[in-house]
Amino acid sequence: MEEAGPLPQRRITRRTLIATAASLPLLAAGTAPAAGRPVLDIGLGPEVDTLDPHRSTTIVAGALFIELWEGLTSFAADGSVAPGVAERWETSVDGLTWTFHLRADARWSDGSPVTADDFVFAWRRAVTPATRLGLPEWVAPIRNALPILQNGAPPESLGVAALDDRTLQVTLEHPKPDLTVYTAYWVLCPLHRPSLAAHGDSFVQPGRLVGNGAFTLAAAVPQSHYALTANPHYHGAAALRVAGVNYHVTEDLQTELKRFRAGELVATKEVPPTQLDWARTHLADSLRLAYRASTFFLIPNLTRAPWKDNPDLATALSMAIDRRTIVEKITRGGELPAFSMTPEGLAGYNPPQAGWAGLADNDRIAAARALYARAGYGPGRPLSLELLYNTNELNRQVAVAVAAMWQQVLGVRTTLANQEFKVVVGRMKEHSYPDIVRITWAVGLVTEYLNLLRSRANTVGPGYVNPAFDRAMADVDQSVTIGQFHERLAAAERLAMADMPMIPIMRQSSRRLVSPRLQGWVDNALDLHSARFLSLAG
Repeated sequence: MEEAGPLPQRRITRRTLIATAASLPLLAAGTAPAAGRPVLDIGLGPEVDTLDPHRSTTIVAGALFIELWEGLTSFAADGSVAPGVAERWETSVDGLTWTFHLRADARWSDGSPVTADDFVFAWRRAVTPATRLGLPEWVAPIRNALPILQNGAPPESLGVAALDDRTLQVTLEHPKPDLTVYTAYWVLCPLHRPSLAAHGDSFVQPGRLVGNGAFTLAAAVPQSHYALTANPHYHGAAALRVAGVNYHVTEDLQTELKRFRAGELVATKEVPPTQLDWARTHLADSLRLAYRASTFFLIPNLTRAPWKDNPDLATALSMAIDRRTIVEKITRGGELPAFSMTPEGLAGYNPPQAGWAGLADNDRIAAARALYARAGYGPGRPLSLELLYNTNELNRQVAVAVAAMWQQVLGVRTTLANQEFKVVVGRMKEHSYPDIVRITWAVGLVTEYLNLLRSRANTVGPGYVNPAFDRAMADVDQSVTIGQFHERLAAAERLAMADMPMIPIMRQSSRRLVSPRLQGWVDNALDLHSARFLSLAG
């Protein structure tokens, strides 16, 4: 998820981080440490929710996690799954037991070996209720994960075991053909037990964080930057061509553009929508527009009236939105209209579209008005709502367009509200927003878009409760073949689309400025670009 995101739990205080980072200044770009390698400066986007990989629920933080930790598997430069700490693995015939064989040269950043027990320790911490795991669905396939999370079963009963220092056995509740995608994400990375024993929840602070990724955390200054330095103990350290990377926090896209033009950044997180045409003309050699597996959602608060138990209302609002106009006339950055919850291009799955997706505009509008009336609203009783979004120019443009469409088609009165990203994320988790919140869910796990809608997803979902949908997802979980998996997932998605518990708007594109000097950058559907693959020419 870019934002969601999944999305904060217990946070390190701003005062602590600022004090810690005061003696750890921004790494100088282009400086020449011992090996003469440069330091990269890259735009991160908004401030992350937390650096605790078990508590975060945002893809923004994911850009840091893939640098600081490495899982059993990892993401290659093109976004595909590659070996990570595990050099090979095999599965049982029934798909319920996976055995991972760890590489001999895996090391923590303090030089100590990474062992199978480090994964056992980390995964047990993840499911311990006191940890407050941000994305519980991502560990749900592991045997006993949900009984531990929800009912307080002993963490030791989790289906993970160290057969020896270099052999990890994982037992699942149900077959999971794409498990190696899950093991590449940070929720299932190992943790350094001595660090947590010494520092508790503050183990993620600079100077305390011991990771096993290609980089270590040198500084973390809220609303400013995260400075990472190359980890000399990383098994691929000899291949690193940069000494470090500074990830710069910004929610002001115009400021980020100015910094790129001034040479202060070699890559941005985004391009301001109002500057996209200018960038096409003046920065054509730097502009990168690419498909991004994601869904830009508007999510009604289904725990409150008038949204609770009134699917006609959300469906009417969804049908009133002209998605093609939004992507062709407003965002214009390669985005695609979305008529399903799940994006195309993940695990070979082609999601079913909403039944009305192919209607002519007049027919779509007439159907939207009919549902709006059936939901109890109309000219004599117009709906008033608040649309909350995190501060961002693209988000604002889409919110303005959607509000205008709702007004024109249905007579809905929309108040737009924007707040800092972390505030929006927190309000979503608490279900404290009054009506509708905007998020983007952008993750390479095909099941997780629909897992947001399971009734057990009470902290990251909209509060949707549909026993028939839950049963359909339980059927998905029992799929043994990939064909069966796709068929059952589509059946569950059709149930969800009939209720419209989340309103999909578009597939966002990755729209970045990348310096021609930056080598090794590969556009990919996950929009993940680890600095371990990058170098700087000239």
